[in-house]
Amino acid sequence: MIWGLFLLLFGNAVCQYSCPQKCLCSLLLTDCRFANLSDIPQGIAQDTETLFLNENYLTQVPPGILQPLVNLTFLGLSHNKLSLQNDTFDDIGRSILALDLAGNNLMELPPALFRGTKHLVWLNLAENRLAVLDGKIFASLERLTYLDLSQNRLQLSVNMLMGLSQLDTLMMAGNHLQTLPAGVFDPVPNLKILDISNNEISSLPDNLFENLTNLSDLLLDNNSFKKIPFSAVKILPKLEHFSISGNSIQNIPPLSVIGESSLRRLDLSNNLVSDLPLNFFSVLRQLEFLSLSGNNINALPGDIFVHNTQLAFLHLDRNQFHTLPIFSGLQRLKELRLCCNGIENLPRTFIDKMYELELLDLSNNNITETKGLDSNTTQIILTGNPVCTNSMISKTHC
Repeated sequence: MIWGLFLLLFGNAVCQYSCPQKCLCSLLLTDCRFANLSDIPQGIAQDTETLFLNENYLTQVPPGILQPLVNLTFLGLSHNKLSLQNDTFDDIGRSILALDLAGNNLMELPPALFRGTKHLVWLNLAENRLAVLDGKIFASLERLTYLDLSQNRLQLSVNMLMGLSQLDTLMMAGNHLQTLPAGVFDPVPNLKILDISNNEISSLPDNLFENLTNLSDLLLDNNSFKKIPFSAVKILPKLEHFSISGNSIQNIPPLSVIGESSLRRLDLSNNLVSDLPLNFFSVLRQLEFLSLSGNNINALPGDIFVHNTQLAFLHLDRNQFHTLPIFSGLQRLKELRLCCNGIENLPRTFIDKMYELELLDLSNNNITETKGLDSNTTQIILTGNPVCTNSMISKTHC
C-alpha cells in the first residue's frame, strides 16, 4: 500500500518535471534553443514559467499546444519561421508577460494577435519585415513597458502606438525611416528611452517630443542630420543621454539655446564638426560623458570646459589637434582619449590637476617628449608616437 502510494507520488513528480528530448530543463525553465525542432515538443513540464524555443524551424503554434502551461510568463520564439494567427497566443494570455518574436521574417501581424495577452509587459518584434501595422494592433497592451520594433521596414502612422500608455522603452532602429509624423509619440507619455538610430531621418517636427516629458535617453545615431534638431530636443526637461553620432553635422550653435540642462551623456562623435562656439558646454553643468571623436576639430576655445566640473569621460580622438586644448576645471576626469590627432608637444603640467585620471590615451600622435607625464595612478598609452622609437627615452607607456 505504502509502496504503491510512493510510486504514484513519484510518478506524478516525474511527469511534472518532465523534459522534452533535445531540451535542457531546470526548475520552472525549459530550454529548447538550437534543437532543430520543426514542431513544438510534447512533454513540457506544466509548471514551466520560462520556455525558450528560439533558433529552430517552427512554422506554427498549434491551437492548444501551450494551454497546459498555465504559469508560463516568458515565451521565446525568435528566429524561427512562424506564421501567426489571431488566436495564436490566446491559450497563454492570462499568464504571459514577455514574448519574443524577433527574426521570424514576419511581413504582417494579424490585427487581433494581442487581444488576449493583456498582461504583456515586454514584446520583441525586431528583425522581421513588418511594413505597416494596424492602428489598433497594440490597443489592448495597456501594461506594456518595452517594445522592440528594430530592423523592420516600418512606415509609421500617427495612431500606431495607441494604447501603450505605460510604455517606457521603444526601439525603432534600422527601419529606413525618413520622417516621423507629428503626434506619433503622443500616446506614450511615459516613454523614457527612445532609439531611432540607423535610419534615414534628416529633420524632426518641432513639437515631435512635446508629450514626452519623462524622456531620459534619445538615440539619433547614424541618420542623415546636418544639424542638431534643437527645436525638438530643447523641450525635454529630463533628458540625460543624447546621442547623435554618425551623422553629417558641421556647425553647432551654442547649447544655450536649450537652456539649463540635465544632460549627463552627450555623443557627437563621427560627424563633420570643425568648430565649436565659445561657451558651447556652459549650460551642461551635469555632463559626465562627452564624445567628440571622429570630427574635424583642430582647436577648442580656451576654458571651454570650465563649467563642466562633473565631466569624467572625455573623448577627443580622431580629430586634427596639433596642440592640446585647455582642460582647466576637469578635476574629476577619469578617462581622456586623444588618440590619432597630430599632437606634437605636451604642456609640462597638463594632467597635474586631474587627480582622478585613470586612463590617458595619446597613441598615434607625433609626440617626441614625455615631460609632464609622470604619474603613478594613470595608465598612459603612447603607442605609435616617435617617442617610442627614441632609444634614450623610457618605453614605460609604449
